[in-house]
Amino acid sequence: MNLDHGIRLAIADDFFSSHNQLPRKIQNKVSEFINRFRQSPTRSGLNYESIKGSRDKRLKSVRVDLDYRAIVLKPETGNTYLLLWVDQHDDAYQWARRKVCQINQVSGSVQIIDVEQVEATTEKLKQSHQQPEAQPKRFDAIADRDLMRLGVPEILLPAVREIVSDRDVEELLPHLPKEASDGIFMLAAGYPLPDIFQQLERPEPKDNIDPDNLEAALDNEDSRSRFMVVTDDTELEEMLAAPLEKWRVFLHPTQRKLVERDWNGAVRVLGGAGTGKTVVAMHRAKWLAENRLTKTSDRLLFTTFTRNLAIDIENNLKTICTPEVMKRIRVINLDSWVTSFLKEEGIENRIVYNNETDDLWQQAYTLAPPELGFPLSFYREEWQEVLQQNRCQTLRDYLGSRRIGRGTRLSRQQRQGIWLVFEEYRNLLREAGYREANDAMYDAISIIRAKGREILPYKAVIVDEAQDMSKGAFELIRAIAGPPTANDIFLVGDAHQRIYGQTVILSHCHIDIRGRSKKLRLNYRTTDETRKWATAVLENLAIDDLDGGVDSLQDYRSIMHGDAPIVKGFKTFEQEISYLQELLTTLQNQGNTGDRNSSRVCMVFRTQSLMEQYESALGNYPIKMQRIKRNQPDNLLDEGIRIGTMHRVKGLQFDWIVLPGLNDDILPLKTGLNDCPDDVSKDRFITAERCLLHVAATRAKQQVLISYYGKPSPFMEKK
Repeated sequence: MNLDHGIRLAIADDFFSSHNQLPRKIQNKVSEFINRFRQSPTRSGLNYESIKGSRDKRLKSVRVDLDYRAIVLKPETGNTYLLLWVDQHDDAYQWARRKVCQINQVSGSVQIIDVEQVEATTEKLKQSHQQPEAQPKRFDAIADRDLMRLGVPEILLPAVREIVSDRDVEELLPHLPKEASDGIFMLAAGYPLPDIFQQLERPEPKDNIDPDNLEAALDNEDSRSRFMVVTDDTELEEMLAAPLEKWRVFLHPTQRKLVERDWNGAVRVLGGAGTGKTVVAMHRAKWLAENRLTKTSDRLLFTTFTRNLAIDIENNLKTICTPEVMKRIRVINLDSWVTSFLKEEGIENRIVYNNETDDLWQQAYTLAPPELGFPLSFYREEWQEVLQQNRCQTLRDYLGSRRIGRGTRLSRQQRQGIWLVFEEYRNLLREAGYREANDAMYDAISIIRAKGREILPYKAVIVDEAQDMSKGAFELIRAIAGPPTANDIFLVGDAHQRIYGQTVILSHCHIDIRGRSKKLRLNYRTTDETRKWATAVLENLAIDDLDGGVDSLQDYRSIMHGDAPIVKGFKTFEQEISYLQELLTTLQNQGNTGDRNSSRVCMVFRTQSLMEQYESALGNYPIKMQRIKRNQPDNLLDEGIRIGTMHRVKGLQFDWIVLPGLNDDILPLKTGLNDCPDDVSKDRFITAERCLLHVAATRAKQQVLISYYGKPSPFMEKK
């Protein structure tokens, strides 16, 4: 039933944050309260109470039950109500006393401001710059109106005026509204103001913005990043039917501009860990399916590299898309799509991966000319990086191929000698009915080209974790999407998180992103303390931008602060296990929700065997552990501390990440390092190992805790 009395309800993202910190039984009561409030926000049973000492007299307390209250902005005129916060009685009142709700008179957005924090931050910045030798203020030349156009609330202008250093910027970022963070950070990094307005697509400000017109202000694009306007009961029921997670509803203005627009071709979105790339990709799929690919026959392919990440993405998409929309979105990792497609075409070869072909390589290696002296690892790398990349089918192909990036030079005669191994390996694959993933992708490409793209239903392809895709994968994506058209390919990735595959240049795969390359700079998951630690792991490494250029994390920041990572070293394995037992027991009982937090803790290991070793040792203690499964999403309601490998946790997030066993022979993995045939190969392997640690650490929302015994990993030096 839709209401017709003109009531408009907007729910703030802060309300979602506070709701998710409550015990589950209270969360259920809050959902019931929202339903009642939506039906009639003026009913007597809600028990509106004024808040003594409040800085904004429109903020009222409303009863959820005897112990919990919601904070509501009750308008003096009109029928627009804002649901802002929910908490225990005293905590809810304390929150409301500090806050004011204002409409920015330049940007036109509704902004909730913590006045006490603003005043304290402003004073702190003033006090730190009272020395005679203090530097000039960073933003003296920027007009107030321009700062407010970027989203800075008027009440925060004095604090912005006190900024001198980058550290001051980091101090202020957590107190800025979402839409202002990017602009202030870019100003501090030296971007010209006109370029910032252009890159952030900040519109020319309107005149005569009504400071009391909440209804108009909620239609503002920046307000939409902070408030969900409930338009009917069906929408409200759908929202309450799934967990109240902010990512489902709220997008940063920069993210929304990527999602809700028509692009004249392929798009590449870069961004460090926690910047919301996957969220952007999911909302992009939803927007396309609801606004562009609306025919019953239209299909959108959403693909990624690993199977478990594809399962998580599909599970999350179901919380923001209707069943009808989901019918038009196929979520599957690319290798599984290839297997399915080839089977439909009558090709039954089994796709195999590196560890599954070890025996075949050992057999083929018996034909290696002993006088060359190359280890088996050299042949496997040469196969992957030269023959596979260049699609070498014959000796002639191999003799004419370029070997860019290989550390060992080969003469024509040497190539002829080692070709015997490759020829034998390919014969053994054929006899066993095996096909490597890269070859299978080119099989699929050949079929699509021969039969025509009409055999596929897809109008667009969205790719998550693009940095892990191979050249063959991108050529297949181009073939699936067909000739370049509007909105055809949308790629998100970050080469700093590449843990599979090799560097690929998109333009070499017929994917043209010129003029359609965007970047997300603000991390909304990881604390800045964790970000700094994880970023330092990659210090002095040159990382590509997926298209032949260089990407940098210098303009990558977190807006949250918390506890710094902790590194603990021990003399023996037994001492480390004793420490982990105490640590895990403490972590799973932390928090104020009244619930056990075991599912919010994850122990991450470099290898499967290392995980099994620690799992066995900790099994002697009353600690329940649950492995992260490859073929099903993680259910947070299932009790147990999560455990998984660094590869398996890619794309996931937890409150606490525990990294045990980071010894010098584990990271970089000694066995892998010993298999590298030359220095170039070793450098590349070490870079991949550093990226692996970076990925693991940035899964943490609250804190990273590292332990080792004996000698620590060299990657932790200077950390």
